[in-house]
Amino acid sequence: MTEQPLAPVIRRAASDDLAVLIEMNAEYCAAEQVPFDPQRARAGLEPLLIDDTYGSAHLLLDPSGTVVGYAVLARSWSVEIGGSEMVLDELFVRTRNQGVGGRALEALADHCREVGVKRIFLETERRNARARALYARHGFNADDSIWMSREL
Repeated sequence: MTEQPLAPVIRRAASDDLAVLIEMNAEYCAAEQVPFDPQRARAGLEPLLIDDTYGSAHLLLDPSGTVVGYAVLARSWSVEIGGSEMVLDELFVRTRNQGVGGRALEALADHCREVGVKRIFLETERRNARARALYARHGFNADDSIWMSREL
């Protein structure tokens, strides 16, 4: 019988977690092959540690308390669904294939339900089929829409 790994502890990040979040963001950027800018990371993360206005940052910890990942939920509003929604802006897990990401997705969905969110959506890179497979296993569906953006 194969032992199931223990579920990660997922907790809301606080202001004293900023340094570890920036470190995790650097690892995320390296894994995603995108440039890392510590000032941009700080500007993006700090407001999430103050209150829920913009969303929240969460740390994923193994049973010993070691940080093994993080997630960022960004708050949004939708007329289409008649209420609050969250964008899963970032989900990063240092160790793959241990079920941590899937358990984190379920815990994040629970958190969203608790704060009255009606929908979670996310974006993946076209090349990242592995991430899309994980999200599909946890109830996310590919939409027919195409995200577009404009830097300001």
